[in-house]
Amino acid sequence: MRGRTHVEMWKCHTIGQQLPIPDEESQIFWEGCRRQRLLIQQCDHCWTFRFPPSPLCRVCLGSLTTWHEEPGQGEVLTFCVYHAEIAGPAWRSQLPYTVVVVQLWYSGVKMLSHLICDDPQLVRIGLPVRVGFEAVHAGLTLPKFFPLQRAEGQPFQHGHLCAKSFAVETCLPF
Repeated sequence: MRGRTHVEMWKCHTIGQQLPIPDEESQIFWEGCRRQRLLIQQCDHCWTFRFPPSPLCRVCLGSLTTWHEEPGQGEVLTFCVYHAEIAGPAWRSQLPYTVVVVQLWYSGVKMLSHLICDDPQLVRIGLPVRVGFEAVHAGLTLPKFFPLQRAEGQPFQHGHLCAKSFAVETCLPF
């Protein structure tokens, strides 16, 4: 291990970007994304929304589910701005990129995703966001988030700042 930095030990050395693999439980979610719709499961017994998709409700263990279209607006609970290719060389062209946990206002579910923002300095906890979709290949469209348009004359307020560590900004927990 001599001569290697702490960051290098944790780098993922894959060739391509790591992408989700749709399975039986999440197929409806991914088909909704392909059609530019954010679909979230809701338990038919206790009415709890759940994400990621699963065969059983985490609250009541009910198995009957209805899928609902989520308006796709929420706020950033926590975030991390990456300035180094920790996830592998396939991410180099995307640097810097921002990973967020968003809590959706309608359903209350939390989603891990990318935030598409030209200026990472504007990202803050509580930032209002909306969902958008990016087709990465014929079979997969990813939900990504964008800052909601601010009202005219209303600047974004800078909130919590990240502390730089190992060329990656270590981010605040929620």
